[in-house]
Amino acid sequence: MSPERPVDVPSLARWCHRYRLAVVLVWVGVLLALGAGVGAAGSAFGNSPTSQNTDSAKATALLRRASDSAAGKSGRVVRQVDGGRVTDPAAERAMASALDRIADAPGVASVAGPFTAAGRAQVSEDGRTAYATVAFAARWPTRRSNTSRTSRPPRSRKGCTSH
Repeated sequence: MSPERPVDVPSLARWCHRYRLAVVLVWVGVLLALGAGVGAAGSAFGNSPTSQNTDSAKATALLRRASDSAAGKSGRVVRQVDGGRVTDPAAERAMASALDRIADAPGVASVAGPFTAAGRAQVSEDGRTAYATVAFAARWPTRRSNTSRTSRPPRSRKGCTSH
């Protein structure tokens, strides 16, 4: 076998300059061919998070399984661990601590975490992903410099502490 011959860049540049019209036409043809290929493929591309076997699809399925029953606005906090399970003591303590801080945030009415009997459905089958539902108060508190933390109404912290 012979060693590969290196590309002679200066010669290639001279050729492209000498035949620049041909080079431009070739590039235009390539772009048109790519456009035709994309047009022929149409909407055959799958961009739905539930149509693929991905972590995103698994998380979407988990969130859809347990529908929101809280009135008003709500959101979800999703936690996924790379090794172990979210119910392992260290991972559970970390998530419970974060959920406690979220429950204390202004405008949060309640946090329903995955570490209660009712919250077990909020943990994926493989145990690597869990979520908590955060229900927001109907009225957001106004920011006033003389408002103390104790003047807020009490919040439900159901499922926020580890057992």
